[in-house]
Amino acid sequence: MFKARMSDISLLKDSVETIAQLIDEGIFKATPEGLTLMAADRAMVAVVDFHLDKSAFDEFNVDGEVTMALNIDNLLQILRRAKAGDTVDLELTPDGSKLKITIIGSTQREFSIPLLDITEGEVPPTDQLEFDAKFDISSKLLEEGVNDADIVSDSVVFYLTENEFIMKTEGDSSTVEMRLKKGSDGLENIILKGRESVRSRYALEYLKKMMKATKISDTVRVKMGKDYPLRMDFVQPGKIRMSFVLAPRVED
Repeated sequence: MFKARMSDISLLKDSVETIAQLIDEGIFKATPEGLTLMAADRAMVAVVDFHLDKSAFDEFNVDGEVTMALNIDNLLQILRRAKAGDTVDLELTPDGSKLKITIIGSTQREFSIPLLDITEGEVPPTDQLEFDAKFDISSKLLEEGVNDADIVSDSVVFYLTENEFIMKTEGDSSTVEMRLKKGSDGLENIILKGRESVRSRYALEYLKKMMKATKISDTVRVKMGKDYPLRMDFVQPGKIRMSFVLAPRVED
């Protein structure tokens, strides 16, 4: 049994919209703690790790752990039909074959999505990653840096020292560089373990998709290393965590 109600659907809608950038099908798990999903994209380049706490719901009831394999785009299209002020009910049908979504506003509309017969795909063991560096940065500033870099190339270099974060991109004839000093508005909590600096290159195709999560949190915690995967955590404490791990583009 699973049944939940939300009077503010924005967190779930924004989250599913971000997940849909990377994942077309996924298995959501409802537990007494909340709603979760962990999956890798088909190319095994990126992992999304999502947790929506039960406190984000007005009501949240589940027996044990319930898994719901869903087409992410179908779910998103329905959630987009909810307007501000609407209440949304999520309920697994008694036979466990469909997720029923009821949107209650000036009218009451019912949708249903069939549960898919899929197994959990292989997900790289991201919990074993040990990062040399981490820092907190304004989500909007990071998004601006990604969008600037996308003008001239398909990848961007992240460079971090104990005093500065740099994003740099070089195209055939153009370059783009963004610099943020430690302590400036938008960059703080730099920690480097045993290194003076770290540098790694990442694909902008994936970073642009992940930047959809800026709707979730004003600040993102970034973890990285030298030619090492990137982890980004968008968090609203006590409500939601949307994390991504992105493989580096290793240079010769």
